[in-house]
Amino acid sequence: MQRNLFIFFSIIIFLLIIPSNPGKAWAESRVPDLIGKRIDLATYQYNNLTFNQGERSRDRWLRCVKSLRMEYHRDPGHTKAPFALFMLGTMYEDMYSRFHDPRDLTEAAGYYEDLALIFPKDNLADDALLNLGTICLEKKSNGKKAETIFARIIAVYPDGDMAQSAALMLRRMKNGHEPPSQPAVISAKKEEQSPDQPMAYLSQPIRFWSTKNYTRVVIEPSYPVQFKEAFLKADGDLPRRLYVDLFNSRIAPTFQNAIPIQDGLLRQLRGAQFDKTTVRVVLDTESVQDYKIFTLEDPFRVVIDVTGTKPKPQTPQKLPTLAEQFGLGVKTIVIDPGHGGKDPGALGISGLQEKDVVLKVAKKVAAILEKETAFKVLLTRDRDVFIPLEERTAIANTKEADLFVSIHANSAPNIHANGVETYFLSLATSREEMQAAARENAASASQISDLQKILQDLMQNSKIEESARLAGSVQGELVNGLNGKYAVKNLGVKKAPFIVLIGAQMPAILTEIAFLSNKDEVRRLQDDRYLEAIARYIAAGVRQYAANLNGL
Repeated sequence: MQRNLFIFFSIIIFLLIIPSNPGKAWAESRVPDLIGKRIDLATYQYNNLTFNQGERSRDRWLRCVKSLRMEYHRDPGHTKAPFALFMLGTMYEDMYSRFHDPRDLTEAAGYYEDLALIFPKDNLADDALLNLGTICLEKKSNGKKAETIFARIIAVYPDGDMAQSAALMLRRMKNGHEPPSQPAVISAKKEEQSPDQPMAYLSQPIRFWSTKNYTRVVIEPSYPVQFKEAFLKADGDLPRRLYVDLFNSRIAPTFQNAIPIQDGLLRQLRGAQFDKTTVRVVLDTESVQDYKIFTLEDPFRVVIDVTGTKPKPQTPQKLPTLAEQFGLGVKTIVIDPGHGGKDPGALGISGLQEKDVVLKVAKKVAAILEKETAFKVLLTRDRDVFIPLEERTAIANTKEADLFVSIHANSAPNIHANGVETYFLSLATSREEMQAAARENAASASQISDLQKILQDLMQNSKIEESARLAGSVQGELVNGLNGKYAVKNLGVKKAPFIVLIGAQMPAILTEIAFLSNKDEVRRLQDDRYLEAIARYIAAGVRQYAANLNGL
């Protein structure tokens, strides 16, 4: 009843505040936007809370929620009102994950529903509906409502960036394989499961990205699970197989079909219910030389990177490319604009979003390199869409990129922090490096610590030395170039365990071009000439590295 009253009065207030006098609306637009700034501030405070995953004070979260809710109620028709509702839903959903209070989940669902009802034309409406449908399906076992919501997304927002995800969810449900959030069918050992270890299920099909000497496979259970892996020797017609057993897990029949790969490394992969509580994922190998397995969090994923040498097919000789004629070892470059879609990244004090800034810069870098060099340049995203971190690296690997450059913008609790820094993949050795990795990975300090342990093994065959050289080249060009006109602080080349760099088969770096928490740097980032300068000097750093690499 309380939620219905909230929706009713929000609609009434919204209708009442629509200006009937355009002149009056114009005059009011000249008044400082205090509400917008307060919404940004509340969101900034929330980001600080998420960066500190060890934060267990529920009161701090509630104060942040109260602050944002208050600003929404001050002006439900504000241009940032939809964003405020979406962030309220996100905050409560995160609180549920942290504190396991079912009331938080109810609040999250309510705010997502409010956004879709009150602001159906806002670009966040379909995002809110997808989150709501996922909550209904996976956490509230309300498949009927979830099905209605996913169908609504497809019907009302067919061109939205959530339509494909909604169609996938709906397809699973239509096939009669709706994964219940509680293990109702497999109940033989139900009494042995603790409340903290719910039965997991594969929340989406097993994904893979493949090329001639590399394949990445991603398995995404609905909950973190323990697992083990092993190789089985070839047996008759059965090839040598790598398998991973996920314990306390289930897989729907829909996802048990064999997935052909046939890339020279793997013949196929398949998942099956090995026993009542174990899912086995099997990779039938052909020429695998090595593999690495690691986990990522939020959401939990098991990532398998398989490497080897595929016999070269006999193909007619072709004319060398322009890059090959000049003897360039660097031919293909992948530029990765950080964040995107539902993940805005860092938020500036003026409302500027990291995802928008870095996309503009990345497009400019690509345009400069394509115009002035013989390199083939690819973007991991060229619009405002969400791409998981592990997929970005997989894109670079499967495109056989020679360099990978991920572009980001920084943020810090200290509003005076400023400058440019560039990272390569390695173990973090300082608090600042740990915090940077936690922020860009959207992970906790403890998760970063676990990732450090994984990296000690993963980095043995990575191109650490070349990545450090690339980072130095880009950092040097950025700082020296920008300081010709702007005062830019050189924060140096650093190392940290960034997920987006893990598994890269080429020199890979992540550059932080500015601090969105610093008002002076935010002002610069709103000037297209400054973005053009940043892009030009990143491109110059890449060109310098490539020239040095080949002795040009």
